[in-house]
This record gives sequence, structure tokens and C-alpha cells, in this order.
Amino acid sequence: MFSKQLFSNICLIVAALIWGTAFVAQTTGMEHIGPLTFTNLRFLIGGLIVLPLAVKEIPNFKRSLNKKLIIIILLTGLSLLMGTYLQQYALQYTKIGNAAFLTILYVPFVPIISRFILKKRIHWSIWVSVSICLVGSYYLTVGNSFEAQFADFLVVVCAIFFALHCILIDEYFEIVNAPFTLATSQFLLCFLYSLPFVFIFEDPSLKGIYMELFELLYVGVMSSGIAYTLQIFGQRYVKPSTAAITFSLEGVFGSLAAWIILSQMLTITQIFGCFLILLGVLTAQLIPLINKEAASSRYYSE
Repeated sequence: MFSKQLFSNICLIVAALIWGTAFVAQTTGMEHIGPLTFTNLRFLIGGLIVLPLAVKEIPNFKRSLNKKLIIIILLTGLSLLMGTYLQQYALQYTKIGNAAFLTILYVPFVPIISRFILKKRIHWSIWVSVSICLVGSYYLTVGNSFEAQFADFLVVVCAIFFALHCILIDEYFEIVNAPFTLATSQFLLCFLYSLPFVFIFEDPSLKGIYMELFELLYVGVMSSGIAYTLQIFGQRYVKPSTAAITFSLEGVFGSLAAWIILSQMLTITQIFGCFLILLGVLTAQLIPLINKEAASSRYYSE
């Protein structure tokens, strides 16, 4: 029997694959437009793609509409924009492999943020995970130029915003089951939030946008419109811990895509750093699942 959990996990794996390969399009799509313009347009495309599907959910969404839900949606859009833009900006100066693996640091960040914001207890393995990830991050970035190291730092900050985004999605589904409405809302909010800053900090042109049209369509349709919607679908029937394990594959897919398509190679030291980050991420998820009491918790409580 095709269970909801199996369907959710397939959604999450496909989302991780799309996000990983999208790193290539994000990198090559900034030759003629800036990172803010690229980010702004990708979310406009994604929002328009999902909008027709959200219309059918309006009656159900209206019945659950309240002040808390509005705040959650507004914050979901803001956290997604900040995480995506910082990642996009950093890709101008760092390798895709660095960005891909540092981005998945949001996995251990999810329970830590839940501890301090939602007052949830976290499993001791989270601190072990963070320690391993910090060592891995050092090996991944050591030897880089100051500019590249600063870009890597921005990716770590972006991972914090992606962790907030993951938590907010979970809070949203505690109130209403309307995935397409959330997807459309967050994409269009990202577009509206960033629109004024595009013209303040960058000078977009129609010619430049046209020259990056393939990358914009790939990232807008696949990474924004489809992958983030798959994330929302996937998180409906699996725990955040399970979703986080699956999303950690994004780093692997991103590095492989960069190697195959752009011939971006990581050094042995950087590969060791990637291995440690992946090990740290998996430590945060797999150790608590061994304990049945911890596994039954929504987050990683002891």
C-alpha cells in the first residue's frame, strides 16, 4: 500500500535533488543580472506557477484564517527570502560544494532554534552534531581567500533562516492543511519584499534578464515552484527530524552537479570537511531515533 509517509519521503528526496542541481543554475545565472534580481524573479515565477493550485484551497484556508496564521505566513516568506538571497549572493564568491554542504547546517539548527523559541527540549546528540559540523565547516573553508570565507559565513547565516523556514512550515500545518496556499503566499511575499531593493541596489535590464532566462525558468519553476511545494507536501506527514535527514542529501546532489557540469573540484581537505558536516547532520537525526521515547517526540526531546 502506498502510504502517506512514503509519498512524503519521495517528495522530500525529489526536492533535495532539484535544490542540489539548482545550485548550478543559480551560479551560472548571474552573469548578466545581480543576485537580488535573480532571487526576485525566481520567486515571481514560482508564485505564478503554484497560484492556480492555491485557488481551490481558499475556502478551507479562510475558515482557519486568524492573526497567528497571518504572522506565520509573513514570517515564512521573510525567512525564505533571507535564506535564499544570502545563498545566492554567496555563490558569486564560493564553490557550489561549499555552499551546498554549509546550507544543510540548517538541519541541526532546527532543533536548537526550537529550543530557544518554542521552548522545546532537545536531545543531547544535537550538541555532538553541532561540534562535528563546526569542525567540518573549518576543514571545508580553510585555505580559502577572505572573500570566499566571508561568503561561506553568509551561507551559514542563510542556513539559520532556512531552519526558521522549516519550523514555520511545521507551525503552519498545526493550524491549517493548505499547502498550495502557503507555497503561493511565501513565493509572492518574497517577490514583494525584495522588489524595492532590486531597484535600489541593482540596475536590472530586460536584455540581462532575457540572457539568463533559462536559468531563471529552471530555478523559478523547478527549485521554487516545484521543490518548495514538494517540501511543504513532504512535511505534512513526516517529522521534522525525518525531513531534515532527507534534505541533507541536497549537499551531496549539489556537489555532484557542480563536479559533473561545471568541473568544480573540491580539495581532499574540503571533501573531508563535507564528510564531517554530513556525519554531523546524520548524528543529529539518527541517534535520537534509536531511542523510542525521543523518536515519538515532535522534535528531538530527551
